[in-house]
Amino acid sequence: MTDSAAYHRLMACSVSGGLADTQDLGRMLLRRCSDASAPYPCALGLPPDRLGALVGTVFPEAAAGWTPGRCFSRHVHRLADADAEHHHACLVSIDLAAPEILRPEILRLKREEEDFLGLLLRNRSTDQPIAAAFAVIIARACLENDHLWRSLGLAGRNSLADLLRRHFHPLASANTRKLRWKRFFYERLHAEGRPTDRPTVCDACAHYSDCYGDIIPTRPHGP
Repeated sequence: MTDSAAYHRLMACSVSGGLADTQDLGRMLLRRCSDASAPYPCALGLPPDRLGALVGTVFPEAAAGWTPGRCFSRHVHRLADADAEHHHACLVSIDLAAPEILRPEILRLKREEEDFLGLLLRNRSTDQPIAAAFAVIIARACLENDHLWRSLGLAGRNSLADLLRRHFHPLASANTRKLRWKRFFYERLHAEGRPTDRPTVCDACAHYSDCYGDIIPTRPHGP
């Protein structure tokens, strides 16, 4: 109920609420945390100035009273008179202020994020600024142990497929086996010669069998 009210309030603040891009971006902004101190995998991924420009363009009315670098989702829930104190825009999994022992894990996540972002940008089929923003948000969401469409807060798998077809058509059209998107991204990176010696987030995911079934994916080891 709270999330629905916030979503409708955000759409009312948009300049093009009927567009699929606006609706998808709105769901992402409400699902993921844009606070500068948000845990790395759960964050939105866009720097404050870039996010501020995007929000000001797509949701100008909602930008009033919000400071880039603070959680935009909480701001919208307040606009919708929701119980913001009990709303959590992200699920904490890694604390950036954790002991130094976790630094290698953070570096691993950053490398994986860069791989995902590069894959998306190499396959971008539009020059619209929102496409580049989607690439950043999707790359960060790929680091979570859940289905990608759910990590993004989208309405369903079809919404993610439609978004990829709109803005990353070469990549979307190459998924001829209709694989789950995160698995497909890993396979594409492997095919491009980006072997990894680290376990992927898929290994620890509760939905691993949904994507792989009885298949044991090949992950070559490299330096």
